[in-house]
Amino acid sequence: MLKISKLTDYATILLIHLSKHEKATSSSILAVETGVPEPTVAKVLKMLARASLVKSCRGAGSGYTLVSDLDQITLATVVVAIEGPINLVNCDRENCRVILEECELYGKWEGISLQVRSVFEKITIADLKHEKATSQLSVQP
Repeated sequence: MLKISKLTDYATILLIHLSKHEKATSSSILAVETGVPEPTVAKVLKMLARASLVKSCRGAGSGYTLVSDLDQITLATVVVAIEGPINLVNCDRENCRVILEECELYGKWEGISLQVRSVFEKITIADLKHEKATSQLSVQP
């Protein structure tokens, strides 16, 4: 079953909560606001910072801030930041026991992965915040 990980779910929640703050917000405050354990909040924020979705501010008023508005951050960007590339199947010589030349499905999963990626690229975190994501899903990629 195709499933978004809990960390990706937490990442979207944290991005939405960060958007509600005008200044840098600590992981401990975000943990209290969201109910997500602080070590998990810190881990997810570091992953989002590595992907340049949030930035870390040091010193007085330390914490995290958004780099872009939520309408500029796609679900695809968040999924890639937390889970890596959006691929339904890792189809390559190292991870497959079927001889690629004889595989009837070789290369066909990539088309499906591209469609999933396309849908995720059309949905922004602002859409999720404002419940517009379901209307986006009916759009043909």
